[in-house]
Amino acid sequence: MGARGYGVLDLSFAALYAYLGFVIAPSRSRAFAVALSLVIALLGSAGLALVIAGERGRIARVLGIVASVLLLTFTIACVLLLVASCAFLFGVYGAIGQGIGLIALVVAALMLELCGLLPLFQLRYHLASRSKAR
Repeated sequence: MGARGYGVLDLSFAALYAYLGFVIAPSRSRAFAVALSLVIALLGSAGLALVIAGERGRIARVLGIVASVLLLTFTIACVLLLVASCAFLFGVYGAIGQGIGLIALVVAALMLELCGLLPLFQLRYHLASRSKAR
């Protein structure tokens, strides 16, 4: 898959994250909404730049790397917070907390799958093509 393919994926996932984060499961936390908005805006602009510039766009590649690192950081932070809330629920609420905690772990696994794989593959592509260009 080339740069334009990752650009299309970036645009698609930015739209998906906006729909999931603001329509399906909106958060009451202002910080989460701001961080998600930043990730969506950067991912969308990187996708647009990659679609327009393609393989030859150095700025598009750098923007793609920055967007991937930010999305990976966002994913790791969300997974860590979900695991911490799972541990809290296990310890405080007994049997019902164990059930709710397991749901939190399932959500953390889905978060890794939905938000963590794209930036990993995209970083691998951009960093490999960057080293080939030198």
